[in-house]
Formats: sequence, C-alpha cells, structure tokens
Amino acid sequence: MLCPNLNAALMAEVFHCTTSNGIILSNCWFAFGAYGTKHPLRATKVEEFFIGKVLSVGVLYEAVKLLGAIVVPEFAHTTISRCLGIPEHNVRVITRRVGGGFGGKCFRAMPVATACAVAAYKLQRPVRIYMNRKTDMIIAGGRHPMKITYSVGFKSDGKITALDILINAGISVDVSPIMPHHIVETLKMYDWGALSFDIKLCKTNHSSKSAMRAPGEVQATFTAEAVIEHVATTLSLDVDSVRSKNLHNFNSLVFFFEGSAGEPVEYTLPSIWNKLAISSSFKERTEKIKQFNTCNKWQKRGISRVPIVHEVALTPTPGKISILSDGSVAVEVGGIELGQGLWTKVKQMAAFALSSIQCDEMGDFLEKIRVIQADTLSLIQRGLTAGSTKSESTCEAIRLCCNMLVERLILINKKLQEQMGSVKWSTLILQYGSALLLDSRRYSWYSPVSIEELQRSLSSVENGNGSRVKVVVGNIGMSYYYKELESFDKYIDLRCVPELSMIRRDDIRMIIGATVRISKAIEALREGNIVWKKIADHMEKVASRFVRNSASLGGNLVMAQRNHFPSDIAIVLLAVGLLVNLMNGLKSEEITMEEFLRMPELDSKSILVSVKIPDWDRIMSISSGTKMKLLFETYRATPRPLGNALPYSNATLMAKISRCASSDGMVVSDYRFAFGAYGTKHTIRATKVEEFLTGKVLSVDVLYEAVKLLRSIVVLDDDTSYPAYRSSLAAGFLFEFFSHLVEGNAESPNGYMNGYSTLMSPARHLDHGKVSTLLTSGKQEVELNKQYHPVDEPIAKSGAVIQASGEAVYVDDIPSPTKCLHGAFIFSTKPLARVKGIELKPKSVADGVNAVISFKDILGENLGIKTGFGPEPLFADDFTRCTGQYIALVVADTQKHADMAADLAVVDYDMENLEPPILSVEEVVRKSSFFEVPSFFQPKQVGDFSKGMAEADHKILSAEIKLGSQYYFYMETQTALAVPDEDNCIVVYSSIQAPEYAQSTISRCLGIPEHNVRVITRRVGGGFGGKAMEAIPVATACALAAYNLRRPVPMHMNRKTDMKTTGGRHPMEVTYSVGFKEDGKMTALHLDILINAGIGVDISPIIPLFMVDAIKKYDWVAFSFDIKVCRTNHSSKSAMRGPGEVQGTFISEAVIEHVASVLSMDADSGAAGELKEYTLPSIWDKLAASSSFKERTDMIKQFNMCNKWQKGGISRVPIVHEVLLQSNPGKVSILGDGSVAVEVGGIELGQGLWTKVKQMTAFSLSAIQCDGMGDFLEKIRIIQADTLSLVRGGLTAGSTTSECSCEAVRICCNILVERLTPIKEKFQEQMGSVEWGILILEATRQAVNLSASSYYVPDSSSMQYLNYGVGVSEVEVNLLTGQTTILQSDIIYDCGQSLNPAVDLGQIEGAFVQGIGFFMLEEYLSNSDGLVILEGTWTYKIPTVGTIPRQFNVEIMNSGHHKKRLISSKASGEPPLLLAVSVHCATRVAIREARKQLLHWKGLNESDLTFQLEVPATMPIVKKLCGLENVEIYLQSLLS
Repeated sequence: MLCPNLNAALMAEVFHCTTSNGIILSNCWFAFGAYGTKHPLRATKVEEFFIGKVLSVGVLYEAVKLLGAIVVPEFAHTTISRCLGIPEHNVRVITRRVGGGFGGKCFRAMPVATACAVAAYKLQRPVRIYMNRKTDMIIAGGRHPMKITYSVGFKSDGKITALDILINAGISVDVSPIMPHHIVETLKMYDWGALSFDIKLCKTNHSSKSAMRAPGEVQATFTAEAVIEHVATTLSLDVDSVRSKNLHNFNSLVFFFEGSAGEPVEYTLPSIWNKLAISSSFKERTEKIKQFNTCNKWQKRGISRVPIVHEVALTPTPGKISILSDGSVAVEVGGIELGQGLWTKVKQMAAFALSSIQCDEMGDFLEKIRVIQADTLSLIQRGLTAGSTKSESTCEAIRLCCNMLVERLILINKKLQEQMGSVKWSTLILQYGSALLLDSRRYSWYSPVSIEELQRSLSSVENGNGSRVKVVVGNIGMSYYYKELESFDKYIDLRCVPELSMIRRDDIRMIIGATVRISKAIEALREGNIVWKKIADHMEKVASRFVRNSASLGGNLVMAQRNHFPSDIAIVLLAVGLLVNLMNGLKSEEITMEEFLRMPELDSKSILVSVKIPDWDRIMSISSGTKMKLLFETYRATPRPLGNALPYSNATLMAKISRCASSDGMVVSDYRFAFGAYGTKHTIRATKVEEFLTGKVLSVDVLYEAVKLLRSIVVLDDDTSYPAYRSSLAAGFLFEFFSHLVEGNAESPNGYMNGYSTLMSPARHLDHGKVSTLLTSGKQEVELNKQYHPVDEPIAKSGAVIQASGEAVYVDDIPSPTKCLHGAFIFSTKPLARVKGIELKPKSVADGVNAVISFKDILGENLGIKTGFGPEPLFADDFTRCTGQYIALVVADTQKHADMAADLAVVDYDMENLEPPILSVEEVVRKSSFFEVPSFFQPKQVGDFSKGMAEADHKILSAEIKLGSQYYFYMETQTALAVPDEDNCIVVYSSIQAPEYAQSTISRCLGIPEHNVRVITRRVGGGFGGKAMEAIPVATACALAAYNLRRPVPMHMNRKTDMKTTGGRHPMEVTYSVGFKEDGKMTALHLDILINAGIGVDISPIIPLFMVDAIKKYDWVAFSFDIKVCRTNHSSKSAMRGPGEVQGTFISEAVIEHVASVLSMDADSGAAGELKEYTLPSIWDKLAASSSFKERTDMIKQFNMCNKWQKGGISRVPIVHEVLLQSNPGKVSILGDGSVAVEVGGIELGQGLWTKVKQMTAFSLSAIQCDGMGDFLEKIRIIQADTLSLVRGGLTAGSTTSECSCEAVRICCNILVERLTPIKEKFQEQMGSVEWGILILEATRQAVNLSASSYYVPDSSSMQYLNYGVGVSEVEVNLLTGQTTILQSDIIYDCGQSLNPAVDLGQIEGAFVQGIGFFMLEEYLSNSDGLVILEGTWTYKIPTVGTIPRQFNVEIMNSGHHKKRLISSKASGEPPLLLAVSVHCATRVAIREARKQLLHWKGLNESDLTFQLEVPATMPIVKKLCGLENVEIYLQSLLS
C-alpha cells in the first residue's frame, strides 16, 4: 500500500475557442489510483479548475500544481487523514525534534507515519515503527542518480554555450519535478554566455527518489565543474583560470538570475574569490604543488578553488509566542528542529525582539524562553522544513509575534516606569496578567468444581500459618460496602460448584444455593406464592440491577452475619423462618436464620451452602385449612426509594389472624416481627411484642400498648444517627400493619385476597417504594430562532455518543506510560496537631510502595493552591491545621497498592501544648479568626435599616438559620497524570477547570519556569467548582512525584479520599431581623452571617457579595448586613455551583415564609408584590397560568383535609441571578482539507461548551458564503486545552465561559473571513460559485494565514447582567416515614436567545436536580474533629431517577434582543439551581399542615405554627417536624 504503481484514466470534451484561437475544455473526467488512498479517486478539484479555461502553458502549470496538492499531500497530517478517511481535525501529528533529516524525513517519513496510524486506528492500540537500518536503506530512495550528456561550445579563452541532461527519478514522482529548476539555477553559477538544456524526469522501476540536502544543486555543481575541467583540459589551460574567466559580473548575474540577483552591493562573489586566494595563499601553494609533483613519482597532490552561486526561496511560516504568568516564554514555530540549530536561532530572535521592551531582569532572558514541539492541531500551515531558509523564515515569524506583544506591553511598561522608575520583566507580566490484575507470582486463585474439591481447598488452610484466604463469588461487597485494606494470599472462587448454584423446590420449601445471583433468586421467587412474590418485591429494592446480577444471595447474608451489614434480604428471610445450611470442613449443619446471625463471625473455612425458604401458603393450608388467614408485609424507609441506599429502618411483619368466637374482633396468633437497620449489629425478632399480642383481640388500646412496648425494645447503639427517628419508624411500621384491623369496625377476613392483607389501612395511599417514582411525564418548551443558524439549533451535545458509550477519553483513560507509578494521599485526621512522623505498615512496603513524598521533598515553594486572596500549602509541614489536609503522597506500583498503603499509614500526632482547634463559628467570633474581604468584593448596604424597622407593623428579631455543606459529587473524582519530560520539563494531564492555575502552581512548587510545565485538559467528568482550586494540589503532587522520581505518576483519587479532602460548599450560620407591614410588605431586613471558610482562604472572600446579590431578588426597602468569613480548622471550602447564591436564595425564602407564618398568610401572596425588574413579573404570572398554580393550591388543601398520613404542599419562587463575563482566548485554524480546529480557554465540563463553540464557529465562518458548507459542523473540531498552546485560559466557572468562548471564536472567524473574502470574490468572478474546499486550497497556495487568535475582553458596560426564572414545585410528605415525593415541578427560565436550547434545557434540569440534592437530600456529615465521615453513595445520597419530580416541565423563554450580549444569549449553568428551593418551600407547606393536624389530635389551638425547616430537609428532619410520636398521639386521640 505504501509504494504502488501509479495509474490514471483521463477523458475530456474540448471545443475550439473562436475568440482566442485556443482549445477550451467543457467536461473532464480525471481518475487517479494507487497512490495511498483506499480507492481510486476523481480529481474533481482539477476538473473544476479546467472547465471553461482556454488551454495554455500557464493554465496547465497551475493544474499540475493543484494535482500535486491532491496526489502528493504535503504533510503526514493530510496523508493520514485521507488514508483513514477521517477529517484532518481528527488527526494530530506531533514532532518534537528529528534525529537528522537531510530531506529523507520529508516525504519518505509520511508512509511510515501513515502505516502506524492505519494499524493503530484499525487495532485501536498504540503502534510504533522504528525502522532498522537495512530496511531504511532499501526503501528510502536517496538522492537522484542521473545520466548527463552535455555539449559545450567555447572560445579559445574558454567561453561555454550549451548542455543536454537526463535524470533518473524512480517509480513515483515524489518531489522530482523540482529537480530541473534546482539544477538549472545552480548551473547558472558561471556565465555560460548562453545556456540551453533538455532535462527529462525518467520513470523507472527503482524506488522513488526524494529530496536530499541540496537536491539537484549538488549534481549541477558537479556538472558545471566537470564541464569547466573538460574545457580547460581541451584548451590545455589552468582550470582555475577558466573558472575565473567564467565568473559572473553583475550584469551577467542579472541576466541569468533576474530578480534574485539583488543589488550590486550584494554580489560579493568576485571579492570573496580574490580574498580567499590571498588568505589561503592559493597561488603560492599551487606553485609548490607543481614542484612536489615533479619530484615525486608515487604521490601526487592537487588544489582547486571553486565558487558557488546558490539560489534559495523563503517560504511562508507560522509562529506563535505565549508569555506565561511567571514571565517565561513558550514559542511554537513552523520549522522542525532537525539538528540544524533552528530552535537556538528562534530563541535568540525571541530574546532580541522582546528585549526592546527594555525591562530589568532581562540579562539571562534566553533561559526564560522555550521552544515547544510541533503539533499540527496547535499551529497549522507549517509547511516543509527544507531549502535552508526555514530558520530565517521562522525567526521572522517570531519577530512579528514579538512585535505585537511588545506593542501590547509598552503602554503598561511606561505607566509602571512613571510610578516605579524601573520595571522588572516579571512585574510587567504580572501586572498585565492581572489587567487490578491479580499477580500470579504473589497470589493464588482456586476454582473448585465440586463440594469435595472445595473441602480439600479449605482443609489446606491451616490456622496460624499467616496465610490469608478469601472465599469469593461476585466480590461485590468489597466494591460497594467495605474496602479491603489488605490483600489476601489465596482466593477460592465458589462459582463453579454445582451444589452451591442450584434452585430447587419441594412441597413445603424452596432451596436456593448460596452462589445464586440475587436477580436469579428474585426470578424464582416470583413464580411462587404471594409471600414469595412480596419477598421478591422487597429484594428488588436491594442495590441496582447490575449489582443484583453480580451479587450472590449467600454473599449478602454472610456480609450481614460477618460485617454487620444492614441487609434487607436478611430481615425478610428472618421473618419467614429461613433455614441456613452451613459447611465447616467435612461437617454440615442446618440452623435457623436467628441462630446464624447470632453465632460468632464465620471464618474463611466456613461456607454457607444453601438456604431453605418455607412455603407458608402450603404450610397454612395443611395446618389450619381456611379458618386462619395470613398477614405478611415488608417495610423499608430509605433516603431515596430507588438505587443504592441503605435504609434508616426496615421491617418484615407476619401474623396469622382469625375471627374471635366471642366478639367482633380479630385474634392474632403466631407472630414473626423482624426489625433491623437501626443501630444493632444484626436484624432482630421483636419477641416481646409477639408474646404480648398472642391470643389478644386486636383493638386500638392493644395496638397502642404494643407500639409503646416496641419503642422500649428498639434501643439503639450510642453512635447510631437519628435514634429517635429510627425508633419512630419501627412504631409506624407496626401501626400500619395493623391499622386497618383496629380503626372503626374490623373488616371481614374475606377482605384478604387469598388470605393475604391488601393493606386497606388509613395510610392505604402510602407506599414504601412499591410504586415507581420515576419520571412519568415531562414537557420541554423552547422558542427557536433561525436567524443565526446553526446557533440557536437544539443539536445534540458534542461528544454525547462517545461519552454514553464509554469511548470518551478522560485522564484516567489515558494508557499508563511505561514504568508508571501511582499516587495516593495520606491526609490528616486531626484538626490541629504536630506531625512527628509517618509509618507505613511493613506489608504495605512489600506491596509495591516506592516512595513517600512530603513537604521535605519540595524543590521550590510548598504551594498547593494560589488564588488572588492568598496561598495554601501542598503538604502540611511540621503541623497539620485541619482534618483532610494532605500530609504526604504515597507512590506505589499500582493505584490499589498506593490506596492501601495510604489507608494503612500511621501518622504520629502530638497535640501537647497546642491551643484547641477552632471548630465552630462561635469560637471564631471569640477568637476573632476572620479572613479579610477586599474592599472591591464587599457588598453595599441598601437603604436605612433603622428607619425601615421604625415603620414596621411587626418585627421578627434574631431568628436563626443554619446551613450545611454540600459535596461536589462529580462522576470523575480528582485525577491527574504527570509525565517527566526532557530538559527539565513536565507534562501534566489534569481534570481541572483552570489548567493555567495548575501550571503556575506546579512551576513554583518545582522551582522551574512555567514554559517547562505543560498542563493538558481534554474534558472534565463534572466539576461544579470542585475541579477549580481543589484540583490544583492533585496535579501539583503528581508533578512533584514524577519530577523527583523521573517516572510517570498518575493519581485517581478514590471517592473516600475525595469526599474527606475537597471541602465542598460553605456552611454558615445566619441570624436575621425583619420588619414588615400588616399586608406582608417588607420594610427592613438585617442579616448577621458567619461563613465557615475552613483553614484556607481559597475563593471565600467572594461569597458575601454573591449572597447579597441573591437576597436582593426581593425588595426589602432597607437591607443591612454584617457578613464575616471565618477561619476555622476545618478543610478549606471552595466555590460550588451557585456559590453564596444558593444560600442567599434560601435565606430570602426562609424570611418570606417566616413572615407569612406570623401573619397567617400564604407565602406566595407575600412574595408576589415584591418582585421587580425586567421579565420577572411576566414570567411570574405566566408560570402561574401554565402550571395551574391557583387551581392546584386549592386541590392540595382539599387533599390535606381528606388524608391523615399524607400531606401535600406547593410553592412558587422567583430568582434574580447576576453573572459576570470573563476574558477568554480563542484560536481557529483552517486545515488543508477545509476542516477546522478550534482552541478556546473554556474547559468542557459536560456543560456543552464545545457544542456551542462549534455552532458559533460554523455560523461565523458561514459568512464567507461558499458552496459545500451544508454539513459544516462536521468539519469543526474543538481540541483539548494546552497551557503552552493557548495561554491565559483562565477559570471555567460562573456560567458565562461558554458565551465568552463563543465570542472569542467569533472574533477569530471574522478575521479569517476577512482574509478569505478577496480570494473568494476573485473566484466568483471567474467561476460563479466557489466551494469551501477549493477556496481553502487556493488560500493555502497563496500563503494566506489560515489561523487566527483572539483574546476577548468584555466591555465594562455589559460585563454583568441579570438572569430571571420562576419555579413551581408540588410535593407529598409521608407522615409515618418523613419521605418527601416531588410530584411536579414547573420552570420558566429566561435564557435570552439560547445558543443551543437542547444544551440549555439539560443545564436547567441538571442544575435544578442538583439543587434538590442540596435542599432535600445531601448531608455532608463530619465528626467532632471536623473529619468527614462519609465514604461514598452508601452514606451520601445525591438525587437519582427516584427523587426527581414525577412530572417535570421546563420552558425556555426567549426574552428578545439584547445588543450587548453574544447573539442575545444568557447563562444557564448555575441560576436554575436556585429554583430548587421551591421544593423545600413546598415541603414546608406540607409540614405545616401536618403540624396543624398534630395540634388538633392533642386538642390544642393552631396559633403557633412557626418552625424552621433545616437544609437539607431529609426524612429524619421532616419526620421530626411532623411528629416523632404522631402514631401514639393519634391512637391516644382515638382512645379519648
């Protein structure tokens, strides 16, 4: 495929041109094949070029050049693109340096690169070719051999007239057509008087010849000298005299070389000719050589003096210079370093050109400059490094870049000089910047295929020999519930033992093997009686489907027995009288489920073989016939109804009932009550309650006493969370089980279908996950505008398909480099302590630990985060100052070993003679431990608070609110990969929102200039602010370890470490005083807010401003505040989606709700009059109508009157959210095939930034109005962020980076359109219409710069604007469990004119759901030392499909034209999150109704219904406010 024969078929229709007497081509068909493409191709561009043209030499010459551009692609980039059949922007060719080229690495290197690419693309694996010398010599071709026949006429003094030359070109054309020109131009070194030639390129079956250093010129020089020598010999003249005779004078030079001759003063050859004769003593040495030759027979000498006249051509060359924030300089050029010193000259030119700025500290400026590798997607139109002039062309390109930078910097330098006298370079730049695979050698794996083999395997395990054995099936527990801190020596896989994997039924039971998957057990149970079906229903709530498909039934039960796992399966099976079959060695025994749970923890030699589940339908019919019926129900209260969620409490209740012979009541016998998950080690039987109820006739008073007795039995461990709530749940489960039998008249047993309860209870509408809470319906409305196509189009998010399929490459997907090590942090578990030392367990060292990196190993500054407010250290020094602070980095051979070593590390703390840590904001106030808020970030007070309070009819004084934190919970945890590079450099791949910040920090930490640090970010798997500052120390630690150890170091932080160290949203305590009128009109509001910022400043000083802006959404008339940013010994808090604004929104709604409660008004009526500004009033009214808000409010009131155990609520809230536009760079490059590569400062976090940028690029370039641009989006590719390719990328945050990136790209596109328009207009005059591809081909031929860069700086008058939205949410609260179900949410959001409605809808819905997490679900809990105690989704519950609104309606409002914003667009990333407070407010409404009912049952009035609903409003919080003893109070009310 690399060296085929070239073949072609050409056909054309021609006619005679009457006006020019020439030939015109009307139709052409040119087919070429076998030149490296998959199939023969039509040369359509050449056909189009010919049509309508009169044939001439010039036209033919242009056509040949055009054909050459097609058949012999100029770059490997283009060749690979065409060979793979993919656009050029999908190909990236990187060349750092070449170990010698001499022309052999021009075209002959292309098939090598292409072959590698074809293999890698097809096999989807990296492929490398390092060609051996033998192969290289055979196929490389080399210099052109040639046969030369010359005829020469000359005078007696040696004047020459003509030559005739033939050249051997080999099998393919390569660059051979340039040879005649080079030969002739070199032959012109002498004044031949007249020179004619007939030079032919010969196609032979030799390997193709290519350019080699001075192609043609070397042969021509030899030919010229051979002719000179021949003439001199013929005339018996001295050769040197013949050479001298034929040297050019300036006139003959101009005659032969025309414009290349330059000015007379430039023609230095005659003077050099004479000067060298003197300096080399040429004549004297010539005479001496003659004498020597006369005297010596067997040795002869010779001497010769020859001239050269060599014509060269300068070629277009791109260049780029980036000055980094530390003043170091990164240079990218078109020329390749072949060993010719190009980089050296470029560095010198950059130093010279930038030195014109005349700053101090520029003496060793060369050390600040680095030339970086060539990258075809970073710098395009590089051309060919050949012809001797690439260095000077490249230097000139760099000089132009430097001049532009100097022009930008000169004004600032002058201003600084006026202020400071002299200016350092670094000061100037700073000022400008501010404007697991099992190792068989170590472990053994056994897979027995019978019980006997299993017993033999277990018998080999001897106690006390130190061998660690683990029996496995799915091994799911390790991944999802507990983590193994140590490895095992021996693994026994039970999956192949048939006796353990069978399912069998007999007359009275079902027998299920221990290794049967939970999902298979569910299928089997569904085919049985109603009890078994209910068991299956309950088991289907365990984990998720893919876990149930992998986890085994026996494994779940063993985890409950051995690891005290709160198993839902164990509790269900305990109640039905399960029997367990155990095997220990050769012994087997059958015990009850209760005995199994109470026995000592199973060791590795004990195997659970099978379980037996009784068939109660069969047992009942045999024992009691039809006189007795069976009641059976399972219960489960969990933080979310679906997905991985451990229950707060669960229960399974079973009882036999019969009609009492002496009364109308029901007698209950043979109870089995199982309760679990409330703090005991194992599920228990409530035997005392069972004994109390046995034989009694069910009544209200009997049930009341049973509930009280159950409460006394359910005693929780001291460290159990929400003990009162869990005890209340148990009481609620028992009440619900019997309530339909005791309320009113007991129903007939005939009410039980097939003898089982249909749960016709007062809480009959309640469900415990039985009914799916998945989204049942939804509506999305957008207003489309075709004006800016394809902008405004709801196209699919760029990269969505490869993300969904798992093909998208994130940092952790990058293949581990050779000799790779892996890192894991050791972090502090103490808030303030001396660190005396770190000890790794010996086993950890054996398990691949290579090093432990701490602050003592830092080469530069101990810097982990640097913001404009201050620095934070990478590692704790001799003191750790907060829990979660990084102390050291363990580096090991695998990520698992690194994580295990870090977990097992023992840190020696000393807290003697230290002040107590500050762990509360109250202590902060006592000790005045505050961070300073710069004056320009301090919000301004509004109005006169004292006057407003004086005018108030009512006042609320010093009410308190506490707001907790929230974890980012991105899909991809903190991740980085650092690779040491040559020449003291480091390349870091980081999942980060601000690569530039990481680059600067790494530079200072390693003590190297920023141009030695390259940070690359392709995409981020979710950020929400947590990948802004918190990702920097991760990247820096990896870089430090890689730099010190000279080996690649990646780190994929596990969820546990991520949750304990990254800080999260700012918690705060708020005290408010508010004055208001009788009608609810506010007159004044004052807030005292203490913000817990943690130990480091991070970005905390911006929070007060953001909070105040959010609170201003209501007209408070007067608004004053005292907001303090508190420094505590907690981990540093950082920005999280809607930082400060989320809390501010909640505070404003809490105040409104409090005022409404005091006035006994509807909170919605109090709010409506306060709304202000722009589209918000119209949205407010529009949503009320579209969501039927008033009608639903009335329906909910009716619902609440009719239902005791469920209450509904609805709420409507507005938002006003201010955003700030940021400066942003952009670069657009059009490649040779017309595809487009785009670079922007914004990072793709999943927010659709790349999609919007692609749309904007397509829209802006479409202004050129070419044909062939219909599917132009497919030609555009956004490439990864690279801090040495595009500088000053800034921080992707604040919701506006997408539009700022789009604006930067629009500016670039406008520049390119401006450059291309003249060419396009000329083509239109000739051809009528112009295709995009032909336009770019012609622009490339004319050396038009097809790459444009920009730096968008927003105008001060429009850099801030307001966003508006309104949300309505309706909820239903279960009064027995506290579970809140969101029935419906409606949103209207003013998105301006959306850049992409599909993307913005996703952002609005996603933000709203994340807000639900903050307000309703996510508890970010810590211990008394401030250490986060959560380790993943088991204990931290983010929203899932089961907790989103059942009906979700979103409308994007097009609010019209906004001239000062990019195509009238507005932000959508953060503002909609604030609307989720509507769910919290609706829950408050439902709780108020529950509290009214509770007061009624108590016989009290409903005067005081004021309460504060905490954030998050979790089930325990809601249940507490609804009444932890509401069941007992209700039963008492019935008795009274």
